[in-house]
Amino acid sequence: MKNFLLRSDHNNKVYQLPSFLNRISTLLNEGYTFPDSLYMLLPYHVANPAEMRKLVEEKLKNGEGLIDILQCFSIPKHFLIAISISEENGKLAQCLHSISQQLNFNEKMRKKVIHLLSYPILLTIVLISIFIAFRLYFLPNITEILQSRTDTSSNSTVFISSIFLRLPDILFFVLVFVLCLIIISILYIKRQKVHEQLLLMLKIPIVSYFFRMHITNQLARTLGDLLAGGFSLQHALTILQNQKLNKTLSYMANEIERHVIYGEALSSAVCNLGWFSPKFEEFIRHGEKSGYLGRELLIYSELIDEKLQQLIKKGVSIIQPLFFVIIALSIIAAYLSILLPMYELIEII
Repeated sequence: MKNFLLRSDHNNKVYQLPSFLNRISTLLNEGYTFPDSLYMLLPYHVANPAEMRKLVEEKLKNGEGLIDILQCFSIPKHFLIAISISEENGKLAQCLHSISQQLNFNEKMRKKVIHLLSYPILLTIVLISIFIAFRLYFLPNITEILQSRTDTSSNSTVFISSIFLRLPDILFFVLVFVLCLIIISILYIKRQKVHEQLLLMLKIPIVSYFFRMHITNQLARTLGDLLAGGFSLQHALTILQNQKLNKTLSYMANEIERHVIYGEALSSAVCNLGWFSPKFEEFIRHGEKSGYLGRELLIYSELIDEKLQQLIKKGVSIIQPLFFVIIALSIIAAYLSILLPMYELIEII
């Protein structure tokens, strides 16, 4: 919601953010400075380039860093962490290019979800209208006819039909209940301390699987970038502890350093903490033996990225069939709500 509100601000709105970051990356590779790259691209990607240029110039005059400037463009925090690390190891252009690719993938998935859901949602609205019409007009009329034709009203048939016609209400209340439960859970978890958040997230079924992958990916990418950039393990962990953009990552780095500072291997520390994806410590152990720990952490991060993207694609492909199953059940319920009273009426006649 916070990101949405920031993006909705007319002056801070960035058009085609993935393209914007990718072009900055290209200009940096061609030898342009970061401020010059920004000034060149602002007229094509910002609603009010003059005001944004003035804001960037003020930040530069005040000695603020790259992250403070990029925060004006509503870039998600987890990407800002990667940019902050890239400042340390001198791979800013590569980092911006990688972020632009990830944002492109997210945008494609968002558009695909909208495309897949547009027809089912339209069909759902039509079905809900039909259900409401049946409930307001058909069911009262058929009930009145049944009661006039029989001495005892067919309460059971009418009751079953009314239940079928209230299926949209049931689905709506279930959806609202689930959403409220999710929102309350998120708010409750966010109010806890970082170590308590970790423990809670790791206890929730299904969510824990994706959460482990997420924090493993973050640690592997950020630590791998620093180690590949020539930093020692202890210095890299200190940098991760001192960054303020991600408290969870800072806490994990602090806990890992508590183990490593007494001579324990990184693979053993990760295994003992038990927060990360399976086989993560095996990758680290292999990197420690080969002497290419930073590079192997980056490879593992790329593998997790690919796996997450495959899972997202599978999830998106399941959404539309799931909607159609719900719609099919609603259609069956609508037919039954009509046929049951009609059969009852035929038997009476």
